[in-house]
Amino acid sequence: MQADRPRHVGARVQRVEDTRLLSGTARYIDDIRLPNMLHLSFVRAQYAHAKILEIDTDGLADLAYPTIVFTGKDTAGIAVTAHQDFPEMQFSEQPVLAEDKVRFVGEPVAAVLADDPYDAEDAAELVFIDYDPLTVVGTMAQARDPEMPAIFDNWKGNIFIERQMKGGDLDAAKAEAAHVIRRTFYNQRQTGVPMECRGVVAEYDQASRVLTVWTSTQIPHLVRTYICEELGLPESRVRVVAPDVGGGFGVKGQVFVEEVLVPWLAMKTGRPVKWIEDRREHMMASIHARDHEHTLEAYVSAEGRLLGLKADISVDVGAYSTYPFTAAGDPGMAAKVMPGPYDFQAYEATFRALATNKCPLGTYRGVARPSAVFSLERLMDEIAAELGMDPFEIRLKNVIRDFPYKNVLGFTYDPGSYAESLEKARDLLAADIAEAARSKASSDTRIGVGCALFIEQGAHGTPDFTRRRVPIETGYIAARVEMEPDGEVIVDVGLQNHGQGHETVMAQVAADVLGVDPSNVYVRQGDTLTTPYSVGTWGSRGGPLGGGAVHEASKILAEKLRAIAGHLLQTDKEKIVLYGGKAQVDGAEDRFIEIRKLCRIALRNVDQLPEGMIPGLEAAYSLDGSADGTYANALHAAVVEIDIKTGKMKLRRFLAVEDCGTILNPLIVDGQVRGGIVQGIGSAMLEHFIYDEECQPLSTSFADYLMPLATEIPNIEVHHIETPTPRTPLGAKGLGEGGAIGPAAAIANAVADALGISVLKTPLNGNEIWRLATAIREGE
Repeated sequence: MQADRPRHVGARVQRVEDTRLLSGTARYIDDIRLPNMLHLSFVRAQYAHAKILEIDTDGLADLAYPTIVFTGKDTAGIAVTAHQDFPEMQFSEQPVLAEDKVRFVGEPVAAVLADDPYDAEDAAELVFIDYDPLTVVGTMAQARDPEMPAIFDNWKGNIFIERQMKGGDLDAAKAEAAHVIRRTFYNQRQTGVPMECRGVVAEYDQASRVLTVWTSTQIPHLVRTYICEELGLPESRVRVVAPDVGGGFGVKGQVFVEEVLVPWLAMKTGRPVKWIEDRREHMMASIHARDHEHTLEAYVSAEGRLLGLKADISVDVGAYSTYPFTAAGDPGMAAKVMPGPYDFQAYEATFRALATNKCPLGTYRGVARPSAVFSLERLMDEIAAELGMDPFEIRLKNVIRDFPYKNVLGFTYDPGSYAESLEKARDLLAADIAEAARSKASSDTRIGVGCALFIEQGAHGTPDFTRRRVPIETGYIAARVEMEPDGEVIVDVGLQNHGQGHETVMAQVAADVLGVDPSNVYVRQGDTLTTPYSVGTWGSRGGPLGGGAVHEASKILAEKLRAIAGHLLQTDKEKIVLYGGKAQVDGAEDRFIEIRKLCRIALRNVDQLPEGMIPGLEAAYSLDGSADGTYANALHAAVVEIDIKTGKMKLRRFLAVEDCGTILNPLIVDGQVRGGIVQGIGSAMLEHFIYDEECQPLSTSFADYLMPLATEIPNIEVHHIETPTPRTPLGAKGLGEGGAIGPAAAIANAVADALGISVLKTPLNGNEIWRLATAIREGE
């Protein structure tokens, strides 16, 4: 039977895109070069909050080369607006070039164009801007202070939005509780740091009235729609191309002012325009992430059962609301996912987005979940310590075991392996746990073991965004599959690959259904001219929704191939199996026809088709996520070694027990998990974007903003449990963000275990570990 034959899905297929990416033949945004092209350099704000009094360009008059300068007066009314449709949200918009005032250091104020990129940069330095400084709102406390001046006119205070989520009877849970445990947790501000910075190139063809925009983005169709709506252009005349993208991590999952301005400049000047972001620009003016403060209050029974949870969530989202997820994205996500994998029936969260004079905050791998998991999983360890219980024991006592499960907010979880992940990790860590216990007797070196159990909602569907009332509006992914006369397959999918291995996985999926080899499948993405409209790559949707859409479209073609083969082989089409490049009568290996011959008949020799069948081999399918998406789950565990005398910490071991449903390609899955964990380790121990009291950025290079190196990373062990979901065609759940979600909590729990103290914030860098170790030494 066909089901008994080897399948491509589930095999460790090497990534086909790596040949291009590793040989230097990939085409990134900076490789786009057009005749007669202008290069753009920005004059960016040097004050965090100030009125613009004058922009003086007289210094450019003596240059030996021509320049063109545009300011906010030229672009007045063109902006990026991202509003959540709730009456509580205060309206804001970010002009493509600042008009009357600037609201963060790095905001674009003037655009300088020249024939050479270095000339443009030199010219930009000659533009003088006279500012009148205004009061800076630089901290969460200042943003919450009603006496502070608002950074937007007509605002009341500096809160974008404050709302609540609740479920169950929290008062009853509190009354029943034997223990009330309250803690405040903080995660630092950081930035995304993909290997490739952002960039935009635009060209307007006067003859065809077609605008072509190349941009390093994860969401090409959404970029096209926003450009067209803001500039008043028909989408049929605008093409957005995302070439090879050197990493995104969510950073490139928003529409930026530069992506609107550069096309406008190309149309205004009549020449192609190119802008490539440098690293300093990226770090201070793309998007930032995290910067969460959570106060949690847990109501716990004498036996250690979690009865209820109260949360107060503040997020410093910077100066503007980002499109399409808005300033409310992070605090709302934190409130939504805070209940996590635990079974309790009372919850209340108050969450707010605070406006400050900092770079805007947007999506970054995990989107609030690393912070929510940090707070909840630290709290679980704090509960265990107060009750004298083992950290694994407290989790096993409270973990969800029966599925499907409707949580306290009404979200329904699909089947998972929460308890199994805990038990597997506990067994794997048995020797480390024993060693950590023995080390407590040592005055010099302490070993700590920490774990973090979490779920990752992915493949969010349209109902989820309807609930949120955000501009993203929908969550479907579309695919189109076409077969050529020679049997080759073209897959066009509305995703954008920036490291996920889509070209490999989508080819595996289509090949299995159509009975061909993955090498015969050509996957295209990132070009709005050829790919069907979709929302792009974010939110762990590539495998479950993108792969699912390819699977379903391929099934339509496979049905037609079987019908043609059945007609030619004079048998029922239900008896035809597609495998190994052949359409074969099941159980009769000598009765077959090559699939490439079927394709030629369908497209060329159409007189051989069954009567009434329409020629052609093309099918499309749009797959939307369910109301609640899918829920992958994982257990992350860290083992740390701390020298009490020096404060030096070594991350000795890190393991993950991952359940992402059906594994489409184990090689790629393991790479995704390990890559995410490395980013999570950076968040836990190193990365920190720092501002001074005037909101001047102090971390604008890798000399000041520390990234994890190979020397900080242990061998990362990845173990799998597979619990297929019924919510996607392939049983796959999302996993792209999961690796980054758990490390901060696991490492913090390990440090707390080693030192026997509460750990309430990140990063756990050298200074912080030294401070904690010093407190231990002085206490002893």
